[in-house]
Amino acid sequence: MKKIAVFILIASFILTVFSGCDEIKPVIGNEPVGVSDISDKKEGTLKLAYSKADMLDPFTSSMSANIQIMGLIYDGLYRLNDKYEPVPVIAKSSIVSGTTVNVTLDSAVFSDGTPVTSGDVVYSFEQARYSPNYSSRLLNFLQASISSSNMLVFTLEVPDPYALSCLTFPIVKNGSEGELPIGSGRYVPQKSGESTYLVVNTKKTNFNPAIKTIMLVPVRDSSSIESSLEIGNTGFYYNDLSSGSYLRINAKTVDMGINNFVYLGFNYESEIFSDANLRQAVNLAINRNEIVTTAFQGHARATYSPFNPDWYALSSKDLVISMDLPKAEEYISQSEIDISSKEISLLVNKENQFKLETAEFIKGYLEKLGFKITLKAYTADYYTEAVKLGSYDMYIGEVRLSPNMNLFPIFGGDASYGTDPLCTSATRYDQYLNGKCELMDFVNTFNEDLPLIPLCYRNAAASYTNSMQGSFNSCDGDVFYNIEEWSFR
Repeated sequence: MKKIAVFILIASFILTVFSGCDEIKPVIGNEPVGVSDISDKKEGTLKLAYSKADMLDPFTSSMSANIQIMGLIYDGLYRLNDKYEPVPVIAKSSIVSGTTVNVTLDSAVFSDGTPVTSGDVVYSFEQARYSPNYSSRLLNFLQASISSSNMLVFTLEVPDPYALSCLTFPIVKNGSEGELPIGSGRYVPQKSGESTYLVVNTKKTNFNPAIKTIMLVPVRDSSSIESSLEIGNTGFYYNDLSSGSYLRINAKTVDMGINNFVYLGFNYESEIFSDANLRQAVNLAINRNEIVTTAFQGHARATYSPFNPDWYALSSKDLVISMDLPKAEEYISQSEIDISSKEISLLVNKENQFKLETAEFIKGYLEKLGFKITLKAYTADYYTEAVKLGSYDMYIGEVRLSPNMNLFPIFGGDASYGTDPLCTSATRYDQYLNGKCELMDFVNTFNEDLPLIPLCYRNAAASYTNSMQGSFNSCDGDVFYNIEEWSFR
């Protein structure tokens, strides 16, 4: 089973009204292209934060603000909607069969007017699979090969019915290297002296936003982005809330679901939690709604399976598990274990307020059943070391899953601490991937086995000033998902 690295994408950016600018000379790769005149003072201009010290390159950018901007300049074969469903962009159609993914391209063109070919996709795939920004979602992809100018084939290591959700990496023109290689996205970069702008890509069909121009504003770090909004110099701020706290700011704020899974992990070598009855008892003692609304201040969504509750594949399934203390007591009785004689440790990162309060809630729930819980609240470094050493009976963990909801991180990967690699759930998951059982067969097996207890999926928060209007339906991985609907009052 492959080891999948956990990449937590922290997205931060700024925008505000700006009008008027000097004459701009477009710079796209090494060749100028025709772009709209951005000196029209009637059009509002967004200001987005970026790091001038970091490369504006889709494969090497490391600052989250820069990575977010890349989504405006480059398209993928697909992009994800708010249900994590792949929506075709450069791809026209695809067939997933076993370990083979056949893709036919649509008639897309780059910003310089040249067509996007399968050769460009293969070139981009090779860049992406070694990029820290995209390598985790492409670990199951062994190779991409050209069938014709508009057809290509991806080969997977193991079957994945939701592999298309991983084909969101940026497509760049073959051979266009260096900063800002040529793309086919919604906007095109250009320079004016030391300033960098994005203007609407006139080669892109069916895209006519009210916001025609985006100015990139250099910032030092993410903290300066928030303060800039606070003092009124900027108009938009995205915070993925990875710090574990949320402070209200003087702006309107909307939540956005992200693919960060928070769970209660067990040490399967623990004397007490090697018993499935006691794991079930713990599961039934937890009030997820209270954890979401109070511990996470509403910035999360309760989950009753290891998968994201927003995921389209589970949209019609009823998976709710209600708190049930009498049933939990029955499971404790069936275990024939005297829980009052056992000291049980619950490990948590005390620097994350969301998780610390979650651990305190769980401690309270379990003590009502007679468990003796000791809270081990450590700083982040000590917490991580304790998890690796197995110095706990339970711990509050978090992992960011890839867009196809691959569970390898918890069945042998970096989030598998405390999980028995030979547990029934892991075996059933392999059977599901190989087409030997249905998705709900695995979910039902998981909820009977409970190698860990799903708690919630975290949210991010986007804040904006009154001068901005729109639905702001940002999606995980593309905070500008519906930027064509944004405008200024």
